[in-house]
Amino acid sequence: MATSKNFPFAYIHKKICKTDDAVISIQCKAIQYGLGCFSGIRGFWNSNKKNLYIFRLKDHFERFRESAKILGMQLEMDYKKFEKVIMELLKKNKVKEDVYIRPTLYSGSTQLTPRFDNEGDDVAIYMISLKEYFKAGEGLNVCVSSWRRFDDDVFSVKAKMTGAYSSSALAKTEAIKNGFDEPIFLNRDGKVCEASGANIFGIKDGVVWTPPPGSNILNGITRRSLLSLFEKIGIPVREENFDRSMLYTFDEAFLSGTAAKVAAIRSVDRRIIGNGKEGPLTKKVSDLYSKAATCELKGFEKWCTPTK
Repeated sequence: MATSKNFPFAYIHKKICKTDDAVISIQCKAIQYGLGCFSGIRGFWNSNKKNLYIFRLKDHFERFRESAKILGMQLEMDYKKFEKVIMELLKKNKVKEDVYIRPTLYSGSTQLTPRFDNEGDDVAIYMISLKEYFKAGEGLNVCVSSWRRFDDDVFSVKAKMTGAYSSSALAKTEAIKNGFDEPIFLNRDGKVCEASGANIFGIKDGVVWTPPPGSNILNGITRRSLLSLFEKIGIPVREENFDRSMLYTFDEAFLSGTAAKVAAIRSVDRRIIGNGKEGPLTKKVSDLYSKAATCELKGFEKWCTPTK
């Protein structure tokens, strides 16, 4: 996995401060119970236009707001304020490269009880430099995890809950220890679900397959973007459940996510997918996504928020 560096300034307690000073109490519920929600946002530097573009910022805020609503947390920030804080933070950090932005709504209450409806909810935002989440140019060797994806009546699958990512951590740790790059969850019905922090796509005979929102996936913003791009180029998509065995028979497969972008899968459970290299449709949609994210794709400029 690629390395990254922190930027020197962050936002917490309603103000910008040094990242090293952005601290919370060891007693707070974010630490004790993992109570909170977050979003991951990408900014892409366009060297031709000498501008940084934030990808689908308003959509990320809406998911952030919806996560807070599902959990019953208080997000005392509207989109206008959210955008302003991020722009100020980008300026303060003098960002002129690809950046990953992590806003978190955490429970700052120190009351000794696992509940969401206490006072003290606060927004914290930090930024890191991030070019590639996975090693560029190398297909991923993934495995089907022994851990199952949780159902929506256990944790909300639509809210990006901080504590719920312990499930992803269990699966990711297992996968890496067994020599793989990434795990693939099955849901309780035994259908393919998603990776530890990314959605999954497969391509068979020119048709794109991806699990539907009702299969306990997080309906990722990158996922939704790719569906629009496939529609643009006239590639049929089937949002349908499929079994583990079908993973092995795809001509191409890839993961998608804010951090992952579009990451080709080389093998599943040590079975080579296609010829073991990035397939033509994966490359095509990846190139389109890169153009869209840097405000270079005609008709999709609304996805990009310029920083100057």
